[in-house]
Amino acid sequence: MKKFKKGIGFPSVVLLGINGVIGGGLFLLPSTMYKQGGQYVLLAIALAGISATLIAMHYAVMSSRIDEDGGAWVYTKRAFGHYPGFLVGWFGWLFGVITISAETAAFLKTLTGLVPAVGTPLVYNSLAIGIMLLLGVMNYFGTGIASRIDDASSLIKIGVILAVFIATVVWLLLGSTSQFSIAQAKPVHDFSGAFGNAFYMFTGFSLIPIAAKEMKNPGKMLPRAILTVMLATTAIFVLMQVVAMTVLGDHLAGSALPVADIFNVILGRVGRTIIITGMMLSIIGVAIATSFNSPIELASMARERGFLPREFSRLNRYGAPVGAILLTIAISGGLILSGSYLFLIKLIVLSDFVQYLGTIFSSIKLRGDATLPTGYKLPGGKWMTYLTIVVVAYLFTTFAFTTVLVGIGFAILGTIIYSVEQRRH
Repeated sequence: MKKFKKGIGFPSVVLLGINGVIGGGLFLLPSTMYKQGGQYVLLAIALAGISATLIAMHYAVMSSRIDEDGGAWVYTKRAFGHYPGFLVGWFGWLFGVITISAETAAFLKTLTGLVPAVGTPLVYNSLAIGIMLLLGVMNYFGTGIASRIDDASSLIKIGVILAVFIATVVWLLLGSTSQFSIAQAKPVHDFSGAFGNAFYMFTGFSLIPIAAKEMKNPGKMLPRAILTVMLATTAIFVLMQVVAMTVLGDHLAGSALPVADIFNVILGRVGRTIIITGMMLSIIGVAIATSFNSPIELASMARERGFLPREFSRLNRYGAPVGAILLTIAISGGLILSGSYLFLIKLIVLSDFVQYLGTIFSSIKLRGDATLPTGYKLPGGKWMTYLTIVVVAYLFTTFAFTTVLVGIGFAILGTIIYSVEQRRH
């Protein structure tokens, strides 16, 4: 994550938050959600946005009361102790690891739009391993280019989104409305699945309070920033879904690359090729930036908190934590070879789910703690917390058994490493 000077303004935090929330799911999931949610797909996206906002407000509460870097695991450690804090931090690191895998999978899936052979297992797996090795080499030589890559991918992402909206408006103004099909109701196949995939698109919101801490007067600005970001991203996701349904009509359900197919309808093959290139650059930029941030987080847990063996925090001559890089890339590589893009995004939501639980229950446990500042108070008080718990419980029902099983496996692995380290001390 980027470091900020104290006192950054409200607009900067809002833009940072919007960029952090919007990822590859915006480009790849409209067709999947439409197949699952049918005529209620827009409702699924809106409800996912509201649900994410409820959870994000609890992050705002805790961030305004505990002024320490780390987010959910810091809150959990303060409320429940060392080991629960470690587990939440472990899943926070896994969030980054799985994001690397998911964004790489999204990149390769998008590349199949230009090179269909990438879809064959041999080519796909070979490219996946090659990308993981390349990320490892880049990380070995330090983080100097991480910020520039993040900035470049952010600009490309914004450019792609604006291009889609502008091209669609022009297309409609020119009278190309014959394929408008939102009114053609499609039966609901799996509303929970549509909600779960829509919720994935909002998962980056957990980073907003950490960055917003550096705002001028965060106690007042932080809740406004979160609400603004969540409203803006919800609007963008809903609009993208409407555009896909408008331009592609009944063909949306069968589209592997809906945003690319939108441009194919409007501008032909040249437009499709250009937008696929932009999507690929945006998506791989997220993977690269996350691959730099995640090992640093793991090294921090090992060095500063004593959660993990110090071998993970040792730096090479370029200032890179080699042990943390190796573990991050190894697990990312294993995940991308063992699961599809849709499976990986479910794991991302699961890893964030653990952080949501830590943050929400920490807010309950520390509500009456007189040693902490009063901070921001939730509108509706404890009733909003109860509603948020219901939302999180429903989110859990969207996970497949395999997803939960993998999550339990990660928890066991982390516990073993943690226990070994505790015995060493």
